[in-house]
Amino acid sequence: MNAHLKSIAASLLLLAGIAPQLGAKPNLVVLMADDIGLGDISFFQRQRSETPVLETPNIDKLISQGMRFTDAHSPASLCAPTRFSMLTGNYSYRNHNSFGVWTPEAESGIEPGGFTTSARIAKAGGYQTAFFGKWGLGSSWLSKIENWEKEDGGALHFGFDYACELPEGIQNKPYAFYENQVWMKLGPDSVMKELDADQTCYATSKKLNDRGGMGDSNWDPSKAGPVLAKKGMEYIKKHAGNPFFMYYCSQAVHIPHEPPVELDGIKIAGTTPGKHSDMVKELDVQTGMLVRALKKAGVYDHTLFIFTSDNGGLSMDLDSSNGLSGKKGSIMEGGHRVPFVAVWPGKIKPGSVSDEPIIGHDVVATIAALAGQPIDRNMVKDSMNLLPVLQGHDVKERHSNLMHQSAGGPSWAIRDGDWKLIMKASTTIKDFKFKPEKLLQPGIMEPIGLYNLKTDLYEKNNLLKNPEYKPRVDAMLNRCIELRKTKAPTVGE
Repeated sequence: MNAHLKSIAASLLLLAGIAPQLGAKPNLVVLMADDIGLGDISFFQRQRSETPVLETPNIDKLISQGMRFTDAHSPASLCAPTRFSMLTGNYSYRNHNSFGVWTPEAESGIEPGGFTTSARIAKAGGYQTAFFGKWGLGSSWLSKIENWEKEDGGALHFGFDYACELPEGIQNKPYAFYENQVWMKLGPDSVMKELDADQTCYATSKKLNDRGGMGDSNWDPSKAGPVLAKKGMEYIKKHAGNPFFMYYCSQAVHIPHEPPVELDGIKIAGTTPGKHSDMVKELDVQTGMLVRALKKAGVYDHTLFIFTSDNGGLSMDLDSSNGLSGKKGSIMEGGHRVPFVAVWPGKIKPGSVSDEPIIGHDVVATIAALAGQPIDRNMVKDSMNLLPVLQGHDVKERHSNLMHQSAGGPSWAIRDGDWKLIMKASTTIKDFKFKPEKLLQPGIMEPIGLYNLKTDLYEKNNLLKNPEYKPRVDAMLNRCIELRKTKAPTVGE
């Protein structure tokens, strides 16, 4: 058989292997970066400068091949509350720890709160479900941690069929990978031991000499990304014959910034202006690896691929906020306005742009729509199905308001169309993270800023003291408190 015939035969075998997939539901891959802002990506850098600080060709290619959203936001401006929301489709203020669950054994609040998860919804609709990377929302251990070598919670407990997870990412104990709840040793001689801050790389990255903890004796944060990408590619190859939902939470670009020497044959460490931007380059390479795996498996054209971030960027050796006010952790736009790109060949117009205001946790209602599953608004209150927007159809159900919050202050914000009202606690409430209902008492949350984002995206012109806008301020303040008090959904017709 000559080379041409062999190629045709190989193609026919590949198509035969994925035939069930092509006639079934499309795959969904959600890649959520850690601490990536708009200004970390070269496409957005070019909006302000002809020459980007570094190139992100794979992410830029997604933008050219799909739809980018100009008004997309993370559910919160910090990672832990966002991770709760991305899984449940609810703002974190609905959780018992409304500002985030930060330790692996702490109760996530998902089941006690009466919530479901995207994975459970997808499974009910016939999807295989897989989680990769940083879990970061508690309940990795449902009982007291007696043995660090095996989880009894985590992604598998919440509806995923497969998981290769870092319970707290690369920034906290346990510094170890768990594959389907079992410690995945990084070396044949690995033992579980107490690591020091030199090995976790916090001593050099942030000068935190006490940031150690239990972990794999072969732990090296520079190897975390390569491990995740390899596992993700293997999963795609193995499961291409059936519809799957892959939730891939990259470790990049959270500190400690320890990039690999190379990844996928591409040199990483030391090839950009700094370690932070090295990590952005690594994230871009990971993105390209997953896309290539989908194409090689023959399912890229049958996959909705979403790229976004858990919160705004860090603004270290890059202007991660791309000129917006604030950065990660802030109530200002730079804290929560993030990249959101969706690619689905043949379904989403290449190079298209949407100004629809959306939230990252809209992926929950979107997977429900793909899976043919109804949304119970008593369980999923804040997630909007994005398929009509992505495919250019009429949008019947959308966000009535966008809600933002930051532990700094603490602060809240509410969006009403182009208008954004920011509120801050007028007095010190030390236990507000555990008793957020105290913030609902009259007079506690006071308006401190009013902005028209259509004309003032960079939040430079505070209109709060203009008496012309007092009725708007009062109405928006009352609406914010009403939504939080009544626990009403923020999505509807």
